Amino acid sequence: MVRDKTNLPFEVEYSQKPSIKSKTSPMKRLAVLLKPENVDSIISTLRGLGLESTIYDVKGSGREKERVSSGRGVSTSDLAYTTRRVVASVVNSENVDDIIDRMKKALGGESGAVVMITAVDDLVRL
Repeated sequence: MVRDKTNLPFEVEYSQKPSIKSKTSPMKRLAVLLKPENVDSIISTLRGLGLESTIYDVKGSGREKERVSSGRGVSTSDLAYTTRRVVASVVNSENVDDIIDRMKKALGGESGAVVMITAVDDLVRL
């Protein structure tokens, strides 16, 4: 086991190469896809739980419209893409439900955020 100076909420075992493990993973990767204005509330929730996270800027196509105003009036146009953020963190699989509940409370009402949960089988030190 290699000790690192990160503040992960549990001990991490690194291996030299990927190994074949059981299907029940002790770790999960949470990736929250959300609007830029909601990033601060998610980050503060994760920090409050002692978790670190990574933020990605992503662009996607969607059904959102933008209000554009000019000197003579206001019109609505379709956006070519929407700007979103992905906040990703690795958590202990036993805590996933609690963390998601806390993120829902932090976001309040309807935010349109999506949480993608994937299993983490191995962490490999490069």
